[in-house]
Amino acid sequence: MKQYYLKMTDTVPSDWSCVERANVDSYVWGGAERAYKTYGQLIYAKTGDEKTGLYIHLFCEEKHPVSKEKQLDGMVCMDSCMEFFFGMHEAGVEDLRYLNIESNSLGVTFMSFGEGRHGRVFLDALGIERFPVSVNIGEDGWEVFVFVPENSIKKIFGLSDVNENTVVMGNFYKCDENANAPFGSWAPIVAPAPDFHRPEYFGKIIITK
Repeated sequence: MKQYYLKMTDTVPSDWSCVERANVDSYVWGGAERAYKTYGQLIYAKTGDEKTGLYIHLFCEEKHPVSKEKQLDGMVCMDSCMEFFFGMHEAGVEDLRYLNIESNSLGVTFMSFGEGRHGRVFLDALGIERFPVSVNIGEDGWEVFVFVPENSIKKIFGLSDVNENTVVMGNFYKCDENANAPFGSWAPIVAPAPDFHRPEYFGKIIITK
């Protein structure tokens, strides 16, 4: 099982250069030779205020991403799209529910919660405000920044706290269905056809200080 060490800090991340990278390099359905280098990074900041929470950084060396979807919770997966799916729960608890956060290069996102592909619900149905997202398109590629407040995490996953004992599972992805681009993931998925909604293949994300 893939493992990623999620560092817990007391400050908001300002420099991602020294943060561990989760490389999206599994292409079980082929196309690795056509893939753009992509990776994800995570930081959990315990600042003691409203800035406490999970910080997500996604980067792809795609210099000319094509994105057409402009509707929130629309089909961003058809565009140049990077995604992060994750679930959190107390140790000893069996829970396959997870959040999926998907973004195109316009910063238009799809966010929902559930146990699998079907029966998922959007954040507003949970009484959760949409997470802040920003996108930067540069000469070397494009990147997405997402902040998931700790209060939202606690409410969604029913947690009293997020600490080193919290079980975190997840996966990073890159796709572009409209362009027939390869489907890449950080943690390999065993399935006959592309399917990112497979929490049983999530990698382990270990919170550490």
